Amino acid sequence: MRYYEGLIKRKFKDLVGSKYEAIQKEYSEYILTEEEMRPHEIKKILLPLDFSVTEVSESICELLSAYENATVTLIFITDEQISDIIRASLDEEAGEEFTRKKEEYGTRLLDDYEHCLTSRNIPCMRRMLLGNKQQDILKIAPDFDMVAIPKCYASNHPDSCAVSGDAILLAQSLAQPTIVF
Repeated sequence: MRYYEGLIKRKFKDLVGSKYEAIQKEYSEYILTEEEMRPHEIKKILLPLDFSVTEVSESICELLSAYENATVTLIFITDEQISDIIRASLDEEAGEEFTRKKEEYGTRLLDDYEHCLTSRNIPCMRRMLLGNKQQDILKIAPDFDMVAIPKCYASNHPDSCAVSGDAILLAQSLAQPTIVF
């Protein structure tokens, strides 16, 4: 902040007392502090996936390769609420079958993303969860420096793959830098 204080003092050196302080206060709302100007180092990246993400995005793998020394955590989330509805409306076996099929799909998707990232020398970790797609990401996200959200994430229409409203709401809810791809 000392640099900006010096800049303001030189620019307004002829103004006295309260005028200078008022101008400094007004500028402080628009000028980044020296700490804010330093780039935030990205070391841990979260990449959430679900059944609506249908294929590996080579562009995100390429983009994430720009973050040297970063580790990407891939998380596949199966919607627990849908599983519970299937169990309640059909039977326990149908709910288990739904969860098993989604986990098989998730394993293949995680394998594909892991291969894409490790081929670019990006270290990866992976997890599978049964839970709420938005709430679980909001709980986990504070442990990461950045979140990369697929544009189809949590979409009800994975075939069209336009940016889903859920992905936008999730991105707006996060406090850390977020990429929607």
